[in-house]
Order: sequence, then structure tokens, then C-alpha cells
Amino acid sequence: MIIRRGLLTVFPVIAALTLSCVAAITAGAETSAPAVRDISSDTVDRDKLRTAIASRTLTWLTGSSSNNDYMSVGRLANYFGFVGLRVSSGHSLSRSAIAKETLQVLDERQRNHLIKLVETQKEKFANVHDARFKMNRALEGLRIGEDISREDFLILGADYGAAEAELGRVIAQTLGAVAVSLTSKQKTELADIRARYVSGNVTDRKIRGIKTTLSKADKKELVNIAARLLSWTTGSPQINDYEVVGKPSQHFGFVSLRLESNHGVKRGAVAKEVIAMLTAEQIGFADDAARQNADVFPEFLAARARLMRALEVALEGKRPDRENIDSLGREAGRLEAKMTWTQAQAMLDIRAAMGEAELTALLDLRAKYTGTGADLAVKDPAERGRQLFAQCALCHSGGGDIAPELTCIFGSKIAADRGFKDYSNAMKAYADRHGEWTDDLLDAFLKSPRSAVPGTYMAYDGFKDARDREAVIAYLKTRR
Repeated sequence: MIIRRGLLTVFPVIAALTLSCVAAITAGAETSAPAVRDISSDTVDRDKLRTAIASRTLTWLTGSSSNNDYMSVGRLANYFGFVGLRVSSGHSLSRSAIAKETLQVLDERQRNHLIKLVETQKEKFANVHDARFKMNRALEGLRIGEDISREDFLILGADYGAAEAELGRVIAQTLGAVAVSLTSKQKTELADIRARYVSGNVTDRKIRGIKTTLSKADKKELVNIAARLLSWTTGSPQINDYEVVGKPSQHFGFVSLRLESNHGVKRGAVAKEVIAMLTAEQIGFADDAARQNADVFPEFLAARARLMRALEVALEGKRPDRENIDSLGREAGRLEAKMTWTQAQAMLDIRAAMGEAELTALLDLRAKYTGTGADLAVKDPAERGRQLFAQCALCHSGGGDIAPELTCIFGSKIAADRGFKDYSNAMKAYADRHGEWTDDLLDAFLKSPRSAVPGTYMAYDGFKDARDREAVIAYLKTRR
């Protein structure tokens, strides 16, 4: 690795995790060298990107908005080294445990800085969520055939990057203020905490919590902040720059699937199952996207490193320049969106080349791990239905090759799409009996297609929640 004027200039970005790296920002704190996991060779390459795209082909094409909108806590303002710390510890450290130990080291004034940050960052958090959701809504638009341009999507990505960088700036200012106030004894204690966790020398110990008047949700956020303080002030730029394949393009629902499956889903295993059901042509789409992403990824990491160096001035008691942070965040966000767009296009190409049997197998694979229900907190029924309809688009798109188009379906004659020639006899008989689609007929069919029309070719099990069916019907009424 080469570091030139404080900026990361080449890929890979991770240097060997030695004691000197761990202590680089601790201002001389002394501890014994931990037996860390060497993550210096953990680079994001074409093979890892191909695996990511294959696993996302399952989660994105079969998931709902609530699946895709879920974001792990480590994803927001991920500039403070916790991911590198966690991976180097062999995933043995607990965010909660390390935060409690950190809070015990701090004095009351320092803890109050962090407690205040819980509140002051909320507006910035909301801005990040809003920016990310706009990207996800645009991605869903691609899934259901809406006209979304690449340039407009990259603009959304830049806005998202700027919002996340601004959140990072607010967090960095407070963490930096605490960092410069640490005594030599506190620095040594924090470095010792890190050393114990990365070496796996962690024993069950009773750590009394800090009493606060914070809500349950705010206490969880205080844990996140305290854990970042530990990782940032005891880490180094090399460790803090560590990145995994899951960070860029985390818009495709894989994290949500992992949680729904109680962490039973492994990316590599899912990717193998998906690739096994794809044709050579479809695998080629994933390979091409992985190659393109691999070309962009070093640019993204370098841009992100420039942003992190700009934030790190807070560790010296300086205030990060807001305008510069915004510019650097937009640069990193646009590059991340570029990779996201490439992956989305590849997955849409894969879907378009799939036959009915492959689409059914994809749905069955998701069902093997978990259900596909949604829990969307969207007030407008039609917008909620639009988001849910993204699941339907797995089959009901592509000009009627696999399933009929659903434009103008409400109030129209059942089984009457002239572009679709493969209606089952059961669906034709159903059409003869009922004529046109009504609210009641659509509700019954969406609840359980095979119960409403025994013998239908439709493999989807249906929307069990009445609110979901109501929302989908509201959206179908807008498809004119």
C-alpha cells in the first residue's frame, strides 16, 4: 500500500494490522501487540463482486421495499473504523459490550458530549434515510418499467453521498472533541480495550451501564456512537479505510434477508445456488457487471479515503470544512451509485432472460430461507402498492413473455392481454365465469392465486396482509 500526502492512492487499501497501526491515533498509548486477524489481503475483487451480484439477484428481484430499505447500523456514516475493528477481531466483539466499556472510561463531561450527539445528529440521520429511499424508489422504478435515466440516478447517488458525509461531519466533530480531551490514562485504557477484543481475549465481565434518561432507541444509538469513538480513536487510517463488498450498493435487500433468516443466509452459499440455476448468458451479465464494478471500486475507495482524511482533522481538534466534506461526499456517492446502477442493469438483464421455471425457482429459493411479506410504513396506499408491486414485476414485465402485463388491468376483461398467449385453462374458465377484474376478485386472487383459481400457472403464494392487497389494488388502478 502507498500513502501519499495522507491520501490513499492505490488499491488494495488495507495495510497489515500491526501494533503501530492500532496505536497511530492514540498519541502514545502503550499495550501489548494483539494477535489480530490480518485483513491486509481482504480486497474487493471481481470474484467477490460477482458473488454479491448473484446473491442480490435473489434478494432484489424477489424482495419488497421494506426488505431493500433496511440498512444495518454500520452502513450509516461508516467512516469511523468499526467495520475494520470488527472484522480484525474475527467478528468476536459485541458493539454493546465495547460501548459499555468505552463509556466507563470516559468522564461525565465526555459522556454528556456523546449523549448530546444522539439528539443533534437526528436531523442528519433523517436526511440520509430520505436520500437513500429516493435511490431505492428509483431502483424500484427500473424494476416495474418506469423511465429512469442513469444520469438522474447518479445525481440521487451524489445527494445521498453528501447527506451521509454531512452526518459523518457532525459525528466527527463531537468524537473529535472528546478525543482531544482524553487523558493519557484514558487513551491507554481505550487502547487496551481494543487489544483485548481483537486478540479474542474477552471474558464475561459485569459492566454496569450508564444511567441516562434516554429512550430505548436513543440508548441503542448511544451504543453505536460510543463504539465508533473507541474504533476511531484507537485505530488508524489504514484500518478505518477497510471496506467490504456489502457497503457499496447496499440497496438490494441482502442484509434484510440475513436478518429474516436469523443469519442463516450466507452470501457465498446463496450466490452458488443462484448461479447454478442461471444460463451461461445470464452468468455473463453478472460477470460483465462485476468487471465494470471492479474498475470503479478503487476510484470509490480513493474518494472515500479523501473524505475520511478530511474528517480526521477533528481528531486534532480542528473543525472539518463543511463545503469540502459536501464535495467529497458527492464524489464518493456518485461513484457508489455508478456501481449500483451497473448491478441493477445486470440483474434486470438476468431477469429478462429467465424463463418461467427459472423465475419460479428463484421465488422458491427465497421461500426456503424466509417469507416475502412486507411491513411498509407508507401512508399513501398507491405508493405503498407501487413498492409492493416491485415483487410482481419479477414475472409481470418484459412484454408478456412470462406473465401478462398488468397495465390497465382494473376493470378490464380477465385473461385478455393480447400480448400473452399462455393463459391456463383454469384462468380462461375463471374469466368466462367472472368477466372483469373487480376489487373483490383482485383481493381474493392476490391473497392466494392458487386458491382463487385452482390450476393457475401463477407460482406466487400471495399477499397475506389485507393492507398489502389493498395497496397493490390501489396502485393497479393507477397503471393506465
